[in-house]
Amino acid sequence: MWWIKASLRPAFPLAFILLAACSSSAPQAGGPKADVPEPQIGIEQVFGPSDAGFPYGAFEVKYRFEIQNRADVPLTLKRITVSTSNPEGGAYSLVAPRDYYFNKVVPAKSVETVEFWAHAYGYGRSMRDTEPVTIKGVVYFQSPSGYVNQVFIREIGQM
Repeated sequence: MWWIKASLRPAFPLAFILLAACSSSAPQAGGPKADVPEPQIGIEQVFGPSDAGFPYGAFEVKYRFEIQNRADVPLTLKRITVSTSNPEGGAYSLVAPRDYYFNKVVPAKSVETVEFWAHAYGYGRSMRDTEPVTIKGVVYFQSPSGYVNQVFIREIGQM
């Protein structure tokens, strides 16, 4: 019986470290999923490649998100993750999926807007420079009763 205790002794510190690491990590979803109507998301490109002279290379794109909270409770916008899914050679591609952080309260039954700049790569003038750009992502909200995540896919016209 003493040999069982001796063989398990090295496993105790490892199990303790693993348990401590798991308990200190932040919850991924921010609590339970809230039972509220999903917000409506409108997306507009405020500044794009035509405004920048159709650059070839790195430039910035500006987006405006209009958020309509249809719930009876306030929602706090925490994060927006965006990426593009169009093939190279069109108007532009976002450099990589990226998170943009906010702490914007959208009161109950109201509309708020947020704007942000995203890193993009332009392909210059071509036959495809006016193609729509498909952006996709997730908008993350926190409410008094839990989290709300809104997935989106939109085609953004370039003319």
